[in-house]
Amino acid sequence: MKKYILDKNNRSIHFIGVGGVSTSALANHLLREGFNVSGSDTTKTNLSENLKSLGAKIYYGHDKKNVFGADTVIYTSAISADNPELLCAKKENLSVFSRSELLGEIARSFNRSVAVSGSHGKTTATGMISDVLINAKINPTVFIGGEHYEFGNYRSGSNDTVILEACEYKKNFLDIKPTVSVILNIDDDHMDSYLDIKDMIKSYATFADGSITIVNADDINASKVFNSTTVTFGIENKATYSAKRIKHNGKGYSFTAYAYGRLLGRINLKIKGEHNVYNALATVAACDILGVRFHLIKKGIENFNGIKRRNEYIGQKDGLKYYADYAHHPKEIFSTLKSFINDGKDFITVFQPHTYSRTRILMQEFVDVLKDVSPLIIYKTYPAREDYDEQGDAKTLFNELKKTNSGKVYYAKGEKELGLILKKNADSKARIIFLGAGDIYQIAKGQIN
Repeated sequence: MKKYILDKNNRSIHFIGVGGVSTSALANHLLREGFNVSGSDTTKTNLSENLKSLGAKIYYGHDKKNVFGADTVIYTSAISADNPELLCAKKENLSVFSRSELLGEIARSFNRSVAVSGSHGKTTATGMISDVLINAKINPTVFIGGEHYEFGNYRSGSNDTVILEACEYKKNFLDIKPTVSVILNIDDDHMDSYLDIKDMIKSYATFADGSITIVNADDINASKVFNSTTVTFGIENKATYSAKRIKHNGKGYSFTAYAYGRLLGRINLKIKGEHNVYNALATVAACDILGVRFHLIKKGIENFNGIKRRNEYIGQKDGLKYYADYAHHPKEIFSTLKSFINDGKDFITVFQPHTYSRTRILMQEFVDVLKDVSPLIIYKTYPAREDYDEQGDAKTLFNELKKTNSGKVYYAKGEKELGLILKKNADSKARIIFLGAGDIYQIAKGQIN
Protein backbone atom coordinates (compact mmCIF):
# COMPACT_ATOMS: atom_id res chain seq x y z
CA MET A 1 0.00 0.00 0.00
CA LYS A 2 1.21 3.49 -0.81
CA LYS A 3 -0.20 4.79 2.47
CA TYR A 4 -3.19 4.22 4.68
CA ILE A 5 -6.39 5.35 2.99
CA LEU A 6 -8.53 5.55 6.09
CA ASP A 7 -6.51 7.56 8.57
CA LYS A 8 -7.69 10.32 10.87
CA ASN A 9 -6.50 13.00 8.43
CA ASN A 10 -8.54 11.68 5.49
CA ARG A 11 -12.12 12.20 6.61
CA SER A 12 -13.66 13.36 3.31
CA ILE A 13 -13.72 10.70 0.61
CA HIS A 14 -14.98 11.14 -2.94
CA PHE A 15 -15.95 8.19 -5.20
CA ILE A 16 -15.79 8.42 -8.98
CA GLY A 17 -18.38 5.95 -10.22
CA VAL A 18 -20.25 5.84 -6.92
CA GLY A 19 -23.40 4.20 -8.33
CA GLY A 20 -21.75 0.87 -9.08
CA VAL A 21 -22.79 -2.12 -7.03
CA SER A 22 -19.36 -2.61 -5.43
CA THR A 23 -18.42 1.06 -5.07
CA SER A 24 -21.71 2.07 -3.48
CA ALA A 25 -21.27 -0.67 -0.87
CA LEU A 26 -17.90 0.81 0.11
CA ALA A 27 -19.38 4.31 0.26
CA ASN A 28 -22.18 2.98 2.45
CA HIS A 29 -19.65 1.42 4.81
CA LEU A 30 -17.62 4.63 5.14
CA LEU A 31 -20.75 6.66 5.85
CA ARG A 32 -21.52 4.32 8.73
CA GLU A 33 -17.92 4.66 9.93
CA GLY A 34 -18.34 8.43 10.22
CA PHE A 35 -16.57 9.62 7.05
CA ASN A 36 -17.80 12.47 4.88
CA VAL A 37 -18.69 10.84 1.57
CA SER A 38 -19.34 12.32 -1.85
CA GLY A 39 -19.53 10.68 -5.23
CA SER A 40 -20.34 11.09 -8.87
CA ASP A 41 -21.73 8.95 -11.66
CA THR A 42 -23.17 9.35 -15.12
CA THR A 43 -26.67 8.14 -14.28
CA LYS A 44 -28.97 8.01 -11.29
CA THR A 45 -29.44 4.57 -9.72
CA ASN A 46 -31.26 3.20 -6.70
CA LEU A 47 -27.87 2.61 -5.11
CA SER A 48 -26.68 6.18 -5.55
CA GLU A 49 -30.01 7.58 -4.37
CA ASN A 50 -29.81 5.37 -1.28
CA LEU A 51 -26.40 6.87 -0.51
CA LYS A 52 -27.89 10.34 -0.82
CA SER A 53 -30.59 9.40 1.70
CA LEU A 54 -27.83 8.26 4.08
CA GLY A 55 -26.08 11.64 3.90
CA ALA A 56 -23.70 11.37 0.96
CA LYS A 57 -23.34 14.27 -1.47
CA ILE A 58 -24.07 12.84 -4.93
CA TYR A 59 -23.32 14.46 -8.30
CA TYR A 60 -24.64 13.27 -11.65
CA GLY A 61 -22.10 13.90 -14.36
CA HIS A 62 -18.31 14.10 -14.00
CA ASP A 63 -16.75 17.51 -13.33
CA LYS A 64 -13.47 18.47 -11.69
CA LYS A 65 -15.28 20.70 -9.21
CA ASN A 66 -16.89 17.59 -7.70
CA VAL A 67 -13.61 16.63 -6.00
CA PHE A 68 -13.07 20.02 -4.34
CA GLY A 69 -13.00 19.55 -0.56
CA ALA A 70 -12.08 15.86 -0.70
CA ASP A 71 -9.02 14.47 1.06
CA THR A 72 -9.07 11.17 -0.82
CA VAL A 73 -10.48 10.09 -4.17
CA ILE A 74 -11.51 6.51 -4.98
CA TYR A 75 -12.01 5.40 -8.58
CA THR A 76 -13.29 2.21 -10.21
CA SER A 77 -11.67 0.19 -12.98
CA ALA A 78 -14.38 1.41 -15.34
CA ILE A 79 -13.14 5.02 -15.04
CA SER A 80 -10.98 6.16 -17.94
CA ALA A 81 -7.58 7.78 -17.43
CA ASP A 82 -8.84 11.09 -18.87
CA ASN A 83 -11.76 11.41 -16.46
CA PRO A 84 -11.83 15.10 -15.38
CA GLU A 85 -12.25 14.27 -11.69
CA LEU A 86 -9.39 11.79 -11.72
CA LEU A 87 -7.14 14.25 -13.57
CA CYS A 88 -8.02 17.01 -11.12
CA ALA A 89 -7.38 14.80 -8.09
CA LYS A 90 -3.90 13.95 -9.36
CA LYS A 91 -3.14 17.54 -10.32
CA GLU A 92 -4.15 18.72 -6.85
CA ASN A 93 -1.99 15.97 -5.32
CA LEU A 94 -4.92 14.39 -3.49
CA SER A 95 -4.64 10.83 -2.23
CA VAL A 96 -5.94 8.65 -5.08
CA PHE A 97 -6.73 4.96 -4.73
CA SER A 98 -8.59 2.28 -6.64
CA ARG A 99 -11.78 0.69 -5.38
CA SER A 100 -9.96 -2.60 -4.79
CA GLU A 101 -7.24 -0.92 -2.71
CA LEU A 102 -9.92 0.52 -0.45
CA LEU A 103 -11.71 -2.84 -0.20
CA GLY A 104 -8.42 -4.53 0.69
CA GLU A 105 -7.68 -2.05 3.46
CA ILE A 106 -11.20 -2.39 4.88
CA ALA A 107 -10.89 -6.18 4.84
CA ARG A 108 -7.64 -6.02 6.80
CA SER A 109 -9.38 -4.04 9.55
CA PHE A 110 -11.45 -7.13 10.46
CA ASN A 111 -10.24 -10.04 12.56
CA ARG A 112 -11.31 -12.53 9.89
CA SER A 113 -12.01 -12.08 6.19
CA VAL A 114 -13.44 -14.51 3.67
CA ALA A 115 -12.89 -13.50 0.04
CA VAL A 116 -14.82 -15.37 -2.66
CA SER A 117 -13.21 -15.47 -6.10
CA GLY A 118 -13.89 -17.20 -9.40
CA SER A 119 -15.10 -16.53 -12.91
CA HIS A 120 -18.64 -17.65 -12.09
CA GLY A 121 -20.79 -17.86 -8.97
CA LYS A 122 -19.03 -15.33 -6.72
CA THR A 123 -22.13 -13.37 -5.80
CA THR A 124 -24.26 -16.43 -5.07
CA ALA A 125 -21.57 -18.08 -2.95
CA THR A 126 -20.89 -14.83 -1.07
CA GLY A 127 -24.61 -14.50 -0.32
CA MET A 128 -24.89 -18.12 0.76
CA ILE A 129 -21.90 -17.91 3.13
CA SER A 130 -23.32 -14.68 4.55
CA ASP A 131 -26.71 -16.27 5.23
CA VAL A 132 -25.09 -19.14 7.11
CA LEU A 133 -23.06 -16.79 9.30
CA ILE A 134 -26.08 -14.57 9.95
CA ASN A 135 -28.09 -17.64 10.95
CA ALA A 136 -25.21 -18.72 13.20
CA LYS A 137 -25.32 -15.32 15.01
CA ILE A 138 -21.82 -14.39 13.84
CA ASN A 139 -23.14 -11.06 12.47
CA PRO A 140 -20.82 -10.61 9.48
CA THR A 141 -20.21 -7.44 7.54
CA VAL A 142 -20.81 -8.19 3.86
CA PHE A 143 -19.70 -6.61 0.58
CA ILE A 144 -21.44 -8.36 -2.30
CA GLY A 145 -21.29 -7.74 -6.04
CA GLY A 146 -25.04 -8.04 -6.53
CA GLU A 147 -28.22 -7.49 -4.57
CA HIS A 148 -29.19 -9.90 -1.82
CA TYR A 149 -32.94 -10.04 -1.35
CA GLU A 150 -32.70 -9.04 2.31
CA PHE A 151 -29.74 -6.66 2.66
CA GLY A 152 -28.87 -5.53 -0.87
CA ASN A 153 -25.21 -5.12 -1.78
CA TYR A 154 -23.94 -4.31 1.74
CA ARG A 155 -24.58 -5.48 5.26
CA SER A 156 -23.19 -3.68 8.28
CA GLY A 157 -22.20 -6.17 10.96
CA SER A 158 -19.56 -6.57 13.63
CA ASN A 159 -15.87 -5.75 13.16
CA ASP A 160 -14.93 -9.40 13.65
CA THR A 161 -15.82 -11.10 10.34
CA VAL A 162 -16.20 -9.73 6.82
CA ILE A 163 -17.38 -11.61 3.72
CA LEU A 164 -16.58 -10.11 0.34
CA GLU A 165 -16.25 -10.77 -3.35
CA ALA A 166 -12.81 -10.69 -4.89
CA CYS A 167 -13.01 -9.59 -8.53
CA GLU A 168 -10.35 -10.80 -10.97
CA TYR A 169 -10.92 -7.98 -13.50
CA LYS A 170 -7.63 -6.12 -14.02
CA LYS A 171 -6.23 -8.33 -11.21
CA ASN A 172 -8.11 -6.25 -8.64
CA PHE A 173 -8.26 -9.17 -6.20
CA LEU A 174 -4.51 -8.92 -5.64
CA ASP A 175 -5.21 -5.91 -3.40
CA ILE A 176 -7.06 -8.20 -0.97
CA LYS A 177 -5.22 -10.38 1.55
CA PRO A 178 -7.94 -12.53 3.14
CA THR A 179 -7.61 -15.00 5.97
CA VAL A 180 -9.79 -17.45 3.99
CA SER A 181 -9.91 -17.45 0.18
CA VAL A 182 -12.42 -19.35 -1.95
CA ILE A 183 -11.69 -20.20 -5.61
CA LEU A 184 -14.89 -21.42 -7.25
CA ASN A 185 -13.49 -21.80 -10.76
CA ILE A 186 -11.09 -20.16 -13.21
CA ASP A 187 -12.33 -19.55 -16.75
CA ASP A 188 -11.47 -17.53 -19.85
CA ASP A 189 -13.27 -14.35 -18.83
CA HIS A 190 -11.72 -10.87 -18.59
CA MET A 191 -8.93 -12.12 -20.84
CA ASP A 192 -8.26 -8.50 -21.84
CA SER A 193 -6.70 -8.23 -18.35
CA TYR A 194 -4.34 -11.23 -18.66
CA LEU A 195 -1.63 -12.49 -21.00
CA ASP A 196 -3.21 -15.95 -21.14
CA ILE A 197 -4.90 -18.52 -18.90
CA LYS A 198 -1.54 -19.37 -17.28
CA ASP A 199 -1.16 -15.75 -16.21
CA MET A 200 -4.68 -15.88 -14.77
CA ILE A 201 -3.98 -19.06 -12.77
CA LYS A 202 -0.77 -17.53 -11.46
CA SER A 203 -2.69 -14.43 -10.35
CA TYR A 204 -5.22 -16.56 -8.47
CA ALA A 205 -2.34 -18.33 -6.73
CA THR A 206 -0.90 -14.97 -5.69
CA PHE A 207 -4.30 -13.87 -4.40
CA ALA A 208 -4.65 -17.06 -2.31
CA ASP A 209 -1.10 -17.04 -0.97
CA GLY A 210 -0.99 -16.75 2.82
CA SER A 211 -4.63 -17.69 3.33
CA ILE A 212 -6.54 -20.85 4.07
CA THR A 213 -7.53 -21.66 0.49
CA ILE A 214 -10.70 -23.47 -0.59
CA VAL A 215 -10.41 -24.77 -4.16
CA ASN A 216 -12.78 -26.51 -6.59
CA ALA A 217 -11.18 -29.90 -7.23
CA ASP A 218 -13.33 -30.47 -10.32
CA ASP A 219 -12.27 -27.28 -12.11
CA ILE A 220 -9.22 -27.98 -14.27
CA ASN A 221 -7.74 -24.51 -13.82
CA ALA A 222 -8.67 -23.85 -10.20
CA SER A 223 -7.27 -27.24 -9.15
CA LYS A 224 -3.82 -26.02 -10.20
CA VAL A 225 -3.85 -23.49 -7.37
CA PHE A 226 -2.47 -25.19 -4.31
CA ASN A 227 -0.62 -24.19 -1.15
CA SER A 228 0.13 -25.72 2.22
CA THR A 229 -3.27 -24.79 3.67
CA THR A 230 -5.48 -25.73 0.72
CA VAL A 231 -8.66 -27.72 1.18
CA THR A 232 -10.83 -28.81 -1.74
CA PHE A 233 -14.48 -29.29 -2.62
CA GLY A 234 -15.92 -31.29 -5.46
CA ILE A 235 -18.34 -33.82 -6.87
CA GLU A 236 -16.38 -35.80 -9.44
CA ASN A 237 -12.83 -35.84 -8.07
CA LYS A 238 -11.56 -36.71 -4.62
CA ALA A 239 -12.03 -33.69 -2.36
CA THR A 240 -11.96 -32.63 1.28
CA TYR A 241 -15.62 -31.62 1.04
CA SER A 242 -17.75 -33.63 -1.34
CA ALA A 243 -21.35 -34.14 -2.46
CA LYS A 244 -22.99 -37.46 -3.25
CA ARG A 245 -26.46 -38.64 -4.22
CA ILE A 246 -27.36 -35.43 -6.02
CA LYS A 247 -31.01 -35.27 -7.05
CA HIS A 248 -33.45 -32.67 -8.30
CA ASN A 249 -35.98 -31.90 -5.56
CA GLY A 250 -38.56 -29.95 -7.55
CA LYS A 251 -37.12 -26.52 -6.72
CA GLY A 252 -33.36 -26.96 -6.71
CA TYR A 253 -31.03 -29.85 -5.98
CA SER A 254 -30.48 -32.00 -2.90
CA PHE A 255 -27.22 -33.69 -1.98
CA THR A 256 -25.48 -35.46 0.86
CA ALA A 257 -22.42 -33.59 2.14
CA TYR A 258 -19.21 -35.16 3.42
CA ALA A 259 -16.12 -33.63 5.03
CA TYR A 260 -12.84 -35.53 5.18
CA GLY A 261 -14.81 -38.65 4.27
CA ARG A 262 -17.17 -38.16 7.21
CA LEU A 263 -20.92 -37.91 6.66
CA LEU A 264 -22.30 -34.46 7.48
CA GLY A 265 -25.90 -34.74 6.31
CA ARG A 266 -28.43 -33.93 3.60
CA ILE A 267 -28.81 -30.40 2.17
CA ASN A 268 -31.86 -29.32 0.15
CA LEU A 269 -31.34 -26.27 -2.03
CA LYS A 270 -34.30 -24.17 -3.11
CA ILE A 271 -32.49 -22.25 -5.85
CA LYS A 272 -32.29 -23.49 -9.44
CA GLY A 273 -29.23 -24.91 -11.13
CA GLU A 274 -27.04 -27.93 -10.51
CA HIS A 275 -24.03 -25.60 -10.50
CA ASN A 276 -25.29 -24.29 -7.16
CA VAL A 277 -24.28 -27.59 -5.56
CA TYR A 278 -20.71 -26.35 -6.01
CA ASN A 279 -21.56 -22.99 -4.43
CA ALA A 280 -23.16 -24.84 -1.52
CA LEU A 281 -20.12 -27.11 -1.09
CA ALA A 282 -17.82 -24.08 -1.04
CA THR A 283 -20.11 -22.59 1.60
CA VAL A 284 -19.96 -25.76 3.70
CA ALA A 285 -16.16 -25.68 3.52
CA ALA A 286 -15.79 -21.98 4.36
CA CYS A 287 -18.25 -22.07 7.26
CA ASP A 288 -16.83 -25.30 8.66
CA ILE A 289 -13.37 -23.69 8.66
CA LEU A 290 -14.86 -20.72 10.52
CA GLY A 291 -16.14 -23.10 13.19
CA VAL A 292 -19.86 -23.15 12.35
CA ARG A 293 -21.60 -26.41 13.24
CA PHE A 294 -23.19 -28.38 10.41
CA HIS A 295 -26.82 -28.03 11.53
CA LEU A 296 -26.42 -24.25 11.33
CA ILE A 297 -24.67 -24.49 7.94
CA LYS A 298 -27.51 -26.66 6.65
CA LYS A 299 -30.18 -24.26 7.92
CA GLY A 300 -28.47 -21.22 6.44
CA ILE A 301 -28.02 -22.81 3.01
CA GLU A 302 -31.53 -24.19 2.90
CA ASN A 303 -33.01 -20.80 3.80
CA PHE A 304 -30.99 -19.03 1.09
CA ASN A 305 -33.33 -17.49 -1.50
CA GLY A 306 -30.70 -16.52 -4.02
CA ILE A 307 -29.57 -13.19 -5.47
CA LYS A 308 -31.42 -10.75 -7.68
CA ARG A 309 -30.78 -11.34 -11.41
CA ARG A 310 -29.91 -14.99 -10.76
CA ASN A 311 -32.86 -16.96 -12.14
CA GLU A 312 -35.04 -14.16 -10.79
CA TYR A 313 -38.75 -14.16 -11.49
CA ILE A 314 -39.61 -10.55 -12.28
CA GLY A 315 -43.30 -10.73 -13.21
CA GLN A 316 -45.71 -11.73 -15.94
CA LYS A 317 -47.63 -10.29 -18.85
CA ASP A 318 -50.30 -11.81 -21.09
CA GLY A 319 -49.84 -15.19 -19.43
CA LEU A 320 -46.05 -15.23 -19.95
CA LYS A 321 -43.72 -15.41 -16.96
CA TYR A 322 -40.62 -13.21 -17.15
CA TYR A 323 -37.24 -14.19 -15.67
CA ALA A 324 -33.87 -12.46 -15.59
CA ASP A 325 -30.39 -13.88 -15.11
CA TYR A 326 -26.98 -12.19 -14.98
CA ALA A 327 -25.37 -14.87 -17.20
CA HIS A 328 -23.01 -13.19 -19.66
CA HIS A 329 -20.30 -15.83 -20.22
CA PRO A 330 -20.95 -18.92 -22.38
CA LYS A 331 -20.59 -21.31 -19.44
CA GLU A 332 -22.99 -19.25 -17.32
CA ILE A 333 -25.48 -19.18 -20.19
CA PHE A 334 -25.21 -22.96 -20.51
CA SER A 335 -25.90 -23.51 -16.80
CA THR A 336 -28.85 -21.12 -16.75
CA LEU A 337 -30.47 -22.52 -19.87
CA LYS A 338 -29.96 -26.05 -18.58
CA SER A 339 -31.86 -25.21 -15.39
CA PHE A 340 -34.78 -23.88 -17.47
CA ILE A 341 -34.74 -26.85 -19.83
CA ASN A 342 -34.92 -29.19 -16.83
CA ASP A 343 -38.20 -27.53 -15.82
CA GLY A 344 -39.76 -28.97 -18.97
CA LYS A 345 -41.58 -25.85 -20.20
CA ASP A 346 -40.84 -23.98 -23.44
CA PHE A 347 -39.30 -20.53 -23.24
CA ILE A 348 -38.03 -17.61 -25.30
CA THR A 349 -34.41 -16.54 -24.74
CA VAL A 350 -33.21 -12.93 -24.96
CA PHE A 351 -29.45 -12.41 -24.69
CA GLN A 352 -27.62 -9.10 -24.43
CA PRO A 353 -23.84 -9.41 -24.95
CA HIS A 354 -21.79 -7.53 -22.34
CA THR A 355 -18.74 -5.67 -23.72
CA TYR A 356 -17.32 -5.94 -27.22
CA SER A 357 -14.04 -7.50 -26.05
CA ARG A 358 -15.71 -10.45 -24.29
CA THR A 359 -17.93 -11.14 -27.30
CA ARG A 360 -15.02 -10.92 -29.74
CA ILE A 361 -12.70 -13.14 -27.70
CA LEU A 362 -15.39 -15.74 -26.96
CA MET A 363 -17.35 -15.47 -30.23
CA GLN A 364 -17.16 -19.18 -31.08
CA GLU A 365 -18.07 -20.21 -27.52
CA PHE A 366 -21.16 -17.97 -27.67
CA VAL A 367 -22.14 -19.49 -31.01
CA ASP A 368 -21.67 -23.01 -29.65
CA VAL A 369 -23.85 -22.46 -26.58
CA LEU A 370 -26.61 -20.62 -28.48
CA LYS A 371 -26.69 -22.53 -31.78
CA ASP A 372 -29.61 -24.78 -30.72
CA VAL A 373 -31.60 -22.16 -28.80
CA SER A 374 -34.92 -21.15 -30.38
CA PRO A 375 -36.64 -18.73 -30.33
CA LEU A 376 -33.55 -16.61 -29.62
CA ILE A 377 -33.32 -12.82 -29.62
CA ILE A 378 -29.91 -11.14 -29.61
CA TYR A 379 -30.21 -7.64 -28.14
CA LYS A 380 -27.77 -4.83 -28.89
CA THR A 381 -24.48 -4.91 -26.98
CA TYR A 382 -24.10 -3.30 -23.57
CA PRO A 383 -20.67 -1.67 -24.10
CA ALA A 384 -19.95 -0.74 -20.44
CA ARG A 385 -16.53 0.90 -20.50
CA GLU A 386 -15.62 0.05 -24.11
CA ASP A 387 -15.61 1.78 -27.50
CA TYR A 388 -17.43 0.25 -30.46
CA ASP A 389 -15.81 -2.81 -32.02
CA GLU A 390 -17.61 -4.37 -34.97
CA GLN A 391 -15.87 -7.72 -34.47
CA GLY A 392 -17.38 -8.00 -31.00
CA ASP A 393 -20.74 -6.43 -31.70
CA ALA A 394 -24.05 -8.18 -31.00
CA LYS A 395 -24.99 -7.87 -34.68
CA THR A 396 -21.86 -9.81 -35.60
CA LEU A 397 -22.81 -12.54 -33.11
CA PHE A 398 -26.31 -12.61 -34.64
CA ASN A 399 -24.87 -13.01 -38.15
CA GLU A 400 -22.67 -15.90 -36.98
CA LEU A 401 -25.63 -17.59 -35.30
CA LYS A 402 -27.70 -17.32 -38.47
CA LYS A 403 -25.13 -19.59 -40.14
CA THR A 404 -25.55 -22.41 -37.59
CA ASN A 405 -28.88 -21.98 -35.80
CA SER A 406 -31.72 -23.50 -37.86
CA GLY A 407 -34.40 -22.16 -35.49
CA LYS A 408 -35.87 -18.71 -35.00
CA VAL A 409 -33.10 -16.17 -34.39
CA TYR A 410 -33.70 -12.42 -34.26
CA TYR A 411 -31.73 -9.24 -33.67
CA ALA A 412 -33.29 -6.35 -31.72
CA LYS A 413 -31.63 -2.94 -31.81
CA GLY A 414 -34.02 -1.33 -29.34
CA GLU A 415 -36.81 -1.86 -26.83
CA LYS A 416 -39.67 -1.27 -29.28
CA GLU A 417 -38.32 -3.81 -31.74
CA LEU A 418 -37.71 -6.28 -28.90
CA GLY A 419 -41.33 -5.94 -27.80
CA LEU A 420 -42.63 -6.66 -31.32
CA ILE A 421 -40.47 -9.78 -31.66
CA LEU A 422 -41.57 -11.05 -28.24
CA LYS A 423 -45.22 -10.54 -29.15
CA LYS A 424 -44.71 -12.42 -32.42
CA ASN A 425 -43.27 -15.46 -30.62
CA ALA A 426 -45.23 -15.47 -27.36
CA ASP A 427 -48.27 -17.57 -28.29
CA SER A 428 -46.86 -21.05 -27.74
CA LYS A 429 -44.41 -20.28 -24.95
CA ALA A 430 -44.77 -20.16 -21.17
CA ARG A 431 -41.69 -18.13 -20.16
CA ILE A 432 -39.15 -15.56 -21.29
CA ILE A 433 -35.62 -15.55 -19.89
CA PHE A 434 -33.53 -12.37 -20.26
CA LEU A 435 -29.78 -13.03 -20.05
CA GLY A 436 -26.99 -10.50 -19.60
CA ALA A 437 -25.08 -8.28 -17.19
CA GLY A 438 -26.01 -4.94 -18.75
CA ASP A 439 -29.22 -2.93 -18.80
CA ILE A 440 -31.25 -5.88 -20.10
CA TYR A 441 -32.63 -6.26 -16.55
CA GLN A 442 -34.27 -2.83 -16.67
CA ILE A 443 -35.36 -3.44 -20.27
CA ALA A 444 -37.00 -6.73 -19.27
CA LYS A 445 -38.94 -4.99 -16.50
CA GLY A 446 -39.93 -2.30 -18.96
CA GLN A 447 -41.46 -4.93 -21.25
CA ILE A 448 -43.84 -5.96 -18.46
CA ASN A 449 -45.06 -2.44 -17.70
